[in-house]
Amino acid sequence: MFVNCMKTKLDTRITLGKSATVSLGAQIFNYGLVITLSVIWGLAFVAIRRAEFELSPVNLTILRWMIASGGFLVLAPVFGRPKKPIQKRHIPRILLVSFASVVGYHLSLNYAETIVSSGLAGLLISFGPIFIVLLSALFLKEKIGRRLMLALALAVAGAVVLSINADLSFLQVTGPFAVILAAFMYGIFSVASKPLVKEYGALPTAIWVAAIGTVFALPMISWQFFAQVLALSDVGWLSVLYLAVLSTVVANMILYTLISNRAVSRLSVQLYLVPLVSLVGGILLLGESFSEFTVVGACFVFAGIALATHKH
Repeated sequence: MFVNCMKTKLDTRITLGKSATVSLGAQIFNYGLVITLSVIWGLAFVAIRRAEFELSPVNLTILRWMIASGGFLVLAPVFGRPKKPIQKRHIPRILLVSFASVVGYHLSLNYAETIVSSGLAGLLISFGPIFIVLLSALFLKEKIGRRLMLALALAVAGAVVLSINADLSFLQVTGPFAVILAAFMYGIFSVASKPLVKEYGALPTAIWVAAIGTVFALPMISWQFFAQVLALSDVGWLSVLYLAVLSTVVANMILYTLISNRAVSRLSVQLYLVPLVSLVGGILLLGESFSEFTVVGACFVFAGIALATHKH
């Protein structure tokens, strides 16, 4: 009996050790995905700014998502089959997520970057995690601390400081507001997609949301679209392909995989690496400038995110 008891204890320790190793490995894998996603999305702000030297916000949205949807549909036979048949009660949610993630988010952001720099857009999009925490608390019942109002105040203060630095006229102030609207749209589709991911799987959700969202964008096609696409330079095409393939197909697959593995609000915390990448990318690749206002505004925004999303 003593031998059997010792064997049982030893087996238990081995099992616990394996579980801890698997858990640590999964955490490292998830952090690696988050860092990769942050770099891809951070540089996407730079690519948007460059592409809009040649494409309007609407035409960039359409071209990007037509290419991206083609990529998703190529993956659909292998990864696109939902784990369960689509339920009728989920159709409104699917349509909402599709519209918010393609038309709502990208039109708002693309319009904003015709006015503000890629670095400023990347910093203001940091409102996304705060909106995610708010929406998660309202609809997913995820717990948040009592410091949320202070977090929102800090983030708004940061946005004001950043906008002062941007030296915008009254009419141009719509640029920063459009970025914040894009951040809100990001919060909507991140939170609303979580039940879909749980029910149907991460990759099928990513694929079909992209395809349906592109259908929402197609009615905006005009003759100007074809003229601008035909006149695109090599650098313009490179920017669009980066946005369509890396920042949309690859990044969305990573995003929905992370959503399936983690609480939405915890995922949002790490994604504020994105504005740092966009700021540095804008400076190095597009020659954008920054000043002490940028530093102060960014500190306010990041402090707000930290208060809103960290429990301790």
